[in-house]
Amino acid sequence: MSTRTPSTRSLLVGLWSLLLAFPVAVSAAPPTTDRPSLREVPLQQNLGGTWRALPGRLRPAGLYAREIDDRDWLEVEVPSNWFTEGHDLAGAVWFRRTFEVPTDVRGKMATLVFEGVDYAADVWINGQYLGFHEGYFAPFSFEVSDHLDLGETNVLTVRVDSPLERPGPSWSLNKRLVKGIFGHHDARPGGAWSARGQEQNTGGIWAPVYLQFTDRVHIAALALDARPGEEATDPDPKAVLSARLSLTARVKKSTPVEVRLQVVPEGFLPTHSPFPRSEVRYQLRPGAQELSVEVPCPGAHLWWPWDRGQPRLYRVHVTVLADGEVMDRASEVVGFRRVDFDAATGIFRINGERHFLRGTNYIATQWLSGMSRERYGDDLALMRRAHINAIRVHAHLGARGLYQEADRRGLLIWQDFPLQWGYEETPELHQAVMTQAQEMVRYLYNHPSIVIWSGHNEPPWDSDWMKYKYADYRPGQNKTLDDDLAKVLRKADPTRPVHAVSSNAEHPWLGWYSGTWLDYAAPTSVPLITEFGAQALPHLGTLRSFIPAAALWPDNDREWEHWTYHNFQPKETFELAGVDMGSELRQWIGNTQKYQSDLVQLAAESYRRQRFAPVGGIFQFMFVECWPAISWAVVDHTRRPKPGYYALQTAFQPVLPSIEWQSRSWPAGQPGEVSLWVINDLRESFSDGRLTYAILEKDQVLFEEEIRIDIPADSARRITAVQSLPTEAGSYDLTVRLEAKGLPATATNHLAFEVLPEEADDDS
Repeated sequence: MSTRTPSTRSLLVGLWSLLLAFPVAVSAAPPTTDRPSLREVPLQQNLGGTWRALPGRLRPAGLYAREIDDRDWLEVEVPSNWFTEGHDLAGAVWFRRTFEVPTDVRGKMATLVFEGVDYAADVWINGQYLGFHEGYFAPFSFEVSDHLDLGETNVLTVRVDSPLERPGPSWSLNKRLVKGIFGHHDARPGGAWSARGQEQNTGGIWAPVYLQFTDRVHIAALALDARPGEEATDPDPKAVLSARLSLTARVKKSTPVEVRLQVVPEGFLPTHSPFPRSEVRYQLRPGAQELSVEVPCPGAHLWWPWDRGQPRLYRVHVTVLADGEVMDRASEVVGFRRVDFDAATGIFRINGERHFLRGTNYIATQWLSGMSRERYGDDLALMRRAHINAIRVHAHLGARGLYQEADRRGLLIWQDFPLQWGYEETPELHQAVMTQAQEMVRYLYNHPSIVIWSGHNEPPWDSDWMKYKYADYRPGQNKTLDDDLAKVLRKADPTRPVHAVSSNAEHPWLGWYSGTWLDYAAPTSVPLITEFGAQALPHLGTLRSFIPAAALWPDNDREWEHWTYHNFQPKETFELAGVDMGSELRQWIGNTQKYQSDLVQLAAESYRRQRFAPVGGIFQFMFVECWPAISWAVVDHTRRPKPGYYALQTAFQPVLPSIEWQSRSWPAGQPGEVSLWVINDLRESFSDGRLTYAILEKDQVLFEEEIRIDIPADSARRITAVQSLPTEAGSYDLTVRLEAKGLPATATNHLAFEVLPEEADDDS
């Protein structure tokens, strides 16, 4: 079913009303100075730096009063998560910060902006209560013009509450905090199912805090719709940019203003002439109000995923003026692109073109304050080098830098809402989910990289395996919650598809929780595979950094606890996957890494050979360790790749010579069965291609063949069965090369196989 139709534009009316129902600060740049500069509008005063903090347990309720003596409180840096400041806390923590506001902002409208607080916040200035916000990821703000003392010391107090879930055997089935993987997950400190699974709490004021000063009006929200024409040609003669502004005005009576909108290229030289500037006249009323501005953008270049074109971005400048003087301004970066999705087939179309998703699941960290835009950029560069074109932001929202870098680098984002497994069924939880779903859309709406919203990850009603975990498991739990969440997301954003739940059917986990890894060679009937993988130990140096030396070769329960706390799964590793520890640690590490890399490559290549028959996209689980852990990641927490990374890199080559096999070993005297495919995910076709394969024994070429082929665009074809496979016992290698005119690089692949003595069993 297409999610972008000619009626979409009329549906946007519903979007704007939802987007603008909540205040949010929009600024041209983050705050960088302690005192505002009068040369800039909006003026910003950074309130980051050293704050005082005090855990709230058994403390008086009035710690917001100005006269409180906080000299003996802890010193913490803001922004931060309190764990990263060396404090393993949970529950309520009081934060205080004193600051002076210069008198030269007298008469300005002042807005206090928080870009992220985990999990809930009560806020006071100078003892005056401003309000409450729940939810770890969304920015929020308060108008504070009447609460500041200019030229004097002001006191900002925030009571941050990031509690543990209620104790009891079924706490994780009945969670009450909308924190996704930050509250309950296999890759959290302590894991998902141990008594220690809530340690190293993520609470804190983790994103910037600042005061913003404007002249009588504040742009509280700026939602942008960059629409190409129905044909989505590039450049597009019919592209249009629409902006919807939510304004809060501090005026006593109706005031005439002018709103200007200008769209300019961001970081590239366009072929088109400058777009016209749009100007509208408006009568500003006291309080909150909304208005729309639209500007034609003929010849706009489209935003494409990196493997289909250039991710062209435009910066949209909006300025509100009265009598020629700037009252407030804001800017956002957008891209002109269209998304269509057929849920029945799992097929995405970007700007009308069918696009196969070669994806990974991503949790960058457990503590968002540590992820700068630069660190996100480094991770995404590592993904690009592995030929990944899509990221599933797994059961959480990242910091804004993730989405800015995905926009810039042309990576598609599958954005999960932060629901992971089971939640209590109460009106309070239901309302929190619906409110935060709308905040998610508003927070991320302008990012062209985001191409789908997904709701609940493995909800109880879709997870009958939970009956083995919980005595009080209820098969229908959270079904109404998820149905309502999907409705809210569809209403909030009719321009993107909504995937109601990430279902267990999309998470085969063969060779880890069920079956064997060889089962990935069989056909699937599922159009989207959003999780597959296996654990692997990191390299020895990384392992030594968090496993005590005495426990590096565990032989008792106490030593094994270090491993399981850091997410290692012994049963799955040894009993289900059948990985052998070997005789020493390096061998054990190598065995786990080989198992992961073999599984990842087999699964990825098998699913890619089934592209659009029926598979529309795949997401390996997962990319990086989000803390010092032993998990399913192919890159460890220090960002050192494991062998599984290179297996993924091979299997995800956009143009891939894929090797299809049922067994990597067979008895002597029997013919093996190996076939070669060529898969092309690109929009270009390539002529005069040369597919060359060679069979080697100890670097000696036993057989070599070159096949001339043309490579159609957007295709997968079986080319040939491998000829002259050896029948004598021995170890062999099959190497494959693919070259073609215009192909950006030579594509390669490799298979090690063995012909067994006749009496030996096939062990694959």
